[in-house]
Amino acid sequence: MSFAPPKTCIDLENGMFYSADAGVGKVAGIRLDQGTGEMTTEFVVETTTLTFQPLIGPKDKRVLVLTNMKGKIPVMNALMDVVTGKYTEQVTWRDAATGRMLAESDFFEPLTFNSLVVPGYGGRMYYPTNTGFYTLQVRPAGKE
Repeated sequence: MSFAPPKTCIDLENGMFYSADAGVGKVAGIRLDQGTGEMTTEFVVETTTLTFQPLIGPKDKRVLVLTNMKGKIPVMNALMDVVTGKYTEQVTWRDAATGRMLAESDFFEPLTFNSLVVPGYGGRMYYPTNTGFYTLQVRPAGKE
């Protein structure tokens, strides 16, 4: 079942846009040739998100920040997970050109509905919930 609220992210400098469909649990990176209008799918990743998809970093090192929902009840779709509130969510950092995973957080309580992970100063990301927020920052493996 498709469930794709309009939360597309656009990268004009790189001719890319990103589209998420929580119903099928996928996010796609799509290249748009601005001269011809031709579109090509660059990648499709398995991740279920209902949030906005911020892009961070310079043009040649762009990072796509996504959330990934994990339902606590087997065989529920994302819409039912949201209605019941029985899911957790993590933050992932992906290469915006390829979709390759660069880093991922632990799973936390759900993000505030219809929100985004907010980019902050010094590489921090703010993850708002109904009870407060987490401050996240990517660090090299083994560094706490």
